[in-house]
Amino acid sequence: MTDNTGTFTGLGEVYARSRPGYPPALMDLLADRVNAPAAEAAAPTGGVAPASDDPVAEVAAASQPVVADIGAGTGKLTAALLNRGWTTVAVEPNEDMRAALRTSIGDVEGLRVVDAPAERTTLEDSSVSLVTVAQAFHWFDIPAFRAECRRILRPGGQVALIWNFRRKGEPSVEAIADAYRTRVGDFVALTLGERITDADLAEFYGGDHYARYEYDNDELLTWDVFRERHLSMSYTPKEGDPAREPLIADLERIFAAHAVDGYCPFPNATHVVIGELV
Repeated sequence: MTDNTGTFTGLGEVYARSRPGYPPALMDLLADRVNAPAAEAAAPTGGVAPASDDPVAEVAAASQPVVADIGAGTGKLTAALLNRGWTTVAVEPNEDMRAALRTSIGDVEGLRVVDAPAERTTLEDSSVSLVTVAQAFHWFDIPAFRAECRRILRPGGQVALIWNFRRKGEPSVEAIADAYRTRVGDFVALTLGERITDADLAEFYGGDHYARYEYDNDELLTWDVFRERHLSMSYTPKEGDPAREPLIADLERIFAAHAVDGYCPFPNATHVVIGELV
């Protein structure tokens, strides 16, 4: 298993400032699914909840929804889950990302932050109603993560894989992609989640029974946010790389060509794949 944890070191604050959030329609979808598992499926043997100092375990024993946000990053989705009133476990192995999450969300009721990789979350068996993965599934070992989800999910629990994708065909999106192709030798796609295939999803879900949804999530970005968003990408040349400054110049030119009154439209759509693992 490849450990990608260090890829995001030093990017926590930039991610928190510049990465997009998620639309209300997505949260409505998750609300429909989070209560899908039958309440009795989570009841402990004999119907008596065991004593525990772990608030997540106590909530699970009481058959209340518990959401595990895996690869939580800086907590963009975690915060939205908490706002729905759900007990939420943010699982994130990178220290910088966890620090940014704690700074942005604070010490709020219902939140537990876990330092662990997606494939070994340390959560209790059958303790989670819904697993969410935002912008991170493409970094995981799919068979190992599938096994971990099957272990921690309650019967009937589901997994939502979520990405913000730029809309292909938009002039600004195509111009940015061309700039990366020119400056970055191993460029694959503006969103690495595009590498996930139907075969990968079938392997993970155990078939093609999963559902797909797409929601508009357009933004208007200032130059500072536009710049930081692109420089926070894992494949953007780092400081000292001779390709970095030419790429920044390309991005500034693209921003100027499409911005109006200091704001550049960012054509964005939130894609969701959701279903049970069988």
